[in-house]
Amino acid sequence: MQLLNKLMAISKPQNLALHEQNEVLRADMSWQQETIPMVETYDSEASRQKFRYFQYLEVSGPYEALSQLWELCLQWLRPEIHTKKQILELLVLEQFLAILPEEVRTWVNLQHPKNSKDVVSLIEDVIEMLKDKDTPCKDSVLQNGSIQEEKMEADLLTGRLHVS
Repeated sequence: MQLLNKLMAISKPQNLALHEQNEVLRADMSWQQETIPMVETYDSEASRQKFRYFQYLEVSGPYEALSQLWELCLQWLRPEIHTKKQILELLVLEQFLAILPEEVRTWVNLQHPKNSKDVVSLIEDVIEMLKDKDTPCKDSVLQNGSIQEEKMEADLLTGRLHVS
């Protein structure tokens, strides 16, 4: 427990010696879970956005740009504390969210899922809600998406919308 308190007192785990990090990680079994703690997920999202939206013009030259990207990537993925499985979870989750329809992606992001299993569960719920037209949708994002879907269906039926 002393080692865990020591880690909590230091703001940047990379300042610990490697053997101290290993002792702390062995002492704290929660790091071995599949999911990444929620507080860390929010920090991870800000770091992910900095990494993804970094502009070459923000630095002076290719070496500096590459160095900055490495730094931003390390801040996002935090390989000093995350397992390979957790890092892959972040990457696959990001890509999965990117391929979702915009209104579904927006709604899922607003729910703050902890991992890919949560995302799949949320999407299954959305699919059921959209299939069940008798139940009114109370979520404004999904309601707007459902209204747009109904309008497109109506336009297709009346011939006003041409599908190529």
